[in-house]
Amino acid sequence: MKHHCPLCAADADTFFKDSKHHFLLCPTCLGLFRDSNQFLSVESEKERYLHHRNDMEDKGYYQFVLPIINQVKLHMTQGAKGLDFGCGHTPVLSNYLIKEGYGMSVFDPIFFKDESVMNVQYDFIVCCEVIEHFYNPAYEFQKLFQTLGPKGKLICKTHLFEVGIDFDTWYYKNDPSHVFIYQAETIRWIKNNYLLQDVKINQRVITFSK
Repeated sequence: MKHHCPLCAADADTFFKDSKHHFLLCPTCLGLFRDSNQFLSVESEKERYLHHRNDMEDKGYYQFVLPIINQVKLHMTQGAKGLDFGCGHTPVLSNYLIKEGYGMSVFDPIFFKDESVMNVQYDFIVCCEVIEHFYNPAYEFQKLFQTLGPKGKLICKTHLFEVGIDFDTWYYKNDPSHVFIYQAETIRWIKNNYLLQDVKINQRVITFSK
């Protein structure tokens, strides 16, 4: 059975397989994606996300999202309009950004599924630990870039796979809701394919510029 990359549609071959995980490697965009037979049900995925404990008083979580906040502050003036895409059951990141003076909307396909917010253009979109959950990244990125206004920024946080990581023992692939894992080359493929002006990778924070 042929497996087609959900980002670029190229045929892909097995990269890693054990009793719990089957990941394929796309030869074109170098994305690593999970066999769709292993996808969680909506109910199981929702239950898993409900175990995430994020709140405004959690200093550790603030440090976790701070690199995204810093990128927004670097590129956007107060009053800029942003979207927290994939905000989860508690949109803590958008609340922090509201405190910094930004106008924020939220969207989450499970917890805040108000499609009307996707019909507005934003100065910036933030995705904190979201893009690795995309079952159909080609569709999701197309939608995000269409929702960005001129010269807008899509700021994502994810853990890229790179040479030197032992995939067999890598914690990031063990989360069953992580279905698409990116490499730096994948990020550059996205920038070129969607005709973006620029992309910057700063450790785990990726900033696409329209």
